[in-house]
Amino acid sequence: QISTMSPPMTLLGVLVVLVSCLTKPTSAFLNQMAPTPVGRLAQQPLQASSSSSIIMDQKLHFRPATPEDMDACFAIESASYPADEAASREGLEFRQASATPYFRVVTTTDDDDDETIIGFCCSTRCHAFTEESMSTTHAPDGKLLAIHSVVVAEPYRRRGIATAMLEEYMESICSSTDAAGAADGLESIVLLAKSKLLSFYVNCGFAVIRPSPIVHGSELWYELEKRLSFTTLAQTVPNEDEQWFVKTETFCKPFPQVKPHLEAHKQWVSDLRRQQGRCITSGYRVDAEGKPGGGGLLFLAAKNYDEALELVLQDPLVANECVEWQLNGWIGQVGDVQLR
Repeated sequence: QISTMSPPMTLLGVLVVLVSCLTKPTSAFLNQMAPTPVGRLAQQPLQASSSSSIIMDQKLHFRPATPEDMDACFAIESASYPADEAASREGLEFRQASATPYFRVVTTTDDDDDETIIGFCCSTRCHAFTEESMSTTHAPDGKLLAIHSVVVAEPYRRRGIATAMLEEYMESICSSTDAAGAADGLESIVLLAKSKLLSFYVNCGFAVIRPSPIVHGSELWYELEKRLSFTTLAQTVPNEDEQWFVKTETFCKPFPQVKPHLEAHKQWVSDLRRQQGRCITSGYRVDAEGKPGGGGLLFLAAKNYDEALELVLQDPLVANECVEWQLNGWIGQVGDVQLR
């Protein structure tokens, strides 16, 4: 490319241009880093810095946003995004009031311990990731957490603060809902981003799903998702409002056809125990020599027969018609059953 420049440039001239670009970004470069409306990142560097790269003179603190923070948050929002993409003051107030656990700010303090808000992340929950979910709506039991803003005030950008803020935000969401997250239906964190910011979000653990059908301005957006994995302790006995049910089964197809679904069955039971804390266990019966052939046996706790049946119908062995099965309630007469 150097040979095509007109007039010809010396190597020294090229170095001067490069140094100028590195030390004084042009407005055109900044415009290329325009933010996104959901999961928007204001003028984030092309390569996200790690948390450890934050400049040492910044004392960062992360906390939930309060109503008193909305002036500062709206000032950052309106200064960072085009008018047709920025959230309104009312929109931010709605998200803070209606989805309080999902609105967090990052602050810094000076030598006098005076606090300054320098960025924030905010989200709302939804059942489906649609254009409506980007507006002022919040479904407390929604399975998706849609990020609306990931924004850092202009003087504090390109220091790794956005990366640190987003990482802390996701850790906060997972830790605060670890015990109940799967139980209340939260499955994924989702957002929209322009192509220039995909690498940033991928580095933060998101996966690019597809070009989004959501229309917002003239540019193409991409949907990204981060699946949540909650680890909970499986129940060992039914809750007070539950009882035991038992499913017995025998294979009705050749084992080679059953085997892949058997592995899926094991994963299904494991996920119910690990992610939902379900009181459930699965195994199979053997003969006097320990050889299988007696059929499978599954114990699970449920509130009633219909709930137990709904769960059993999700079993990969049942759903793929690999077994002949029967579901019954179980009432202990002497002693009881406890899982480990």
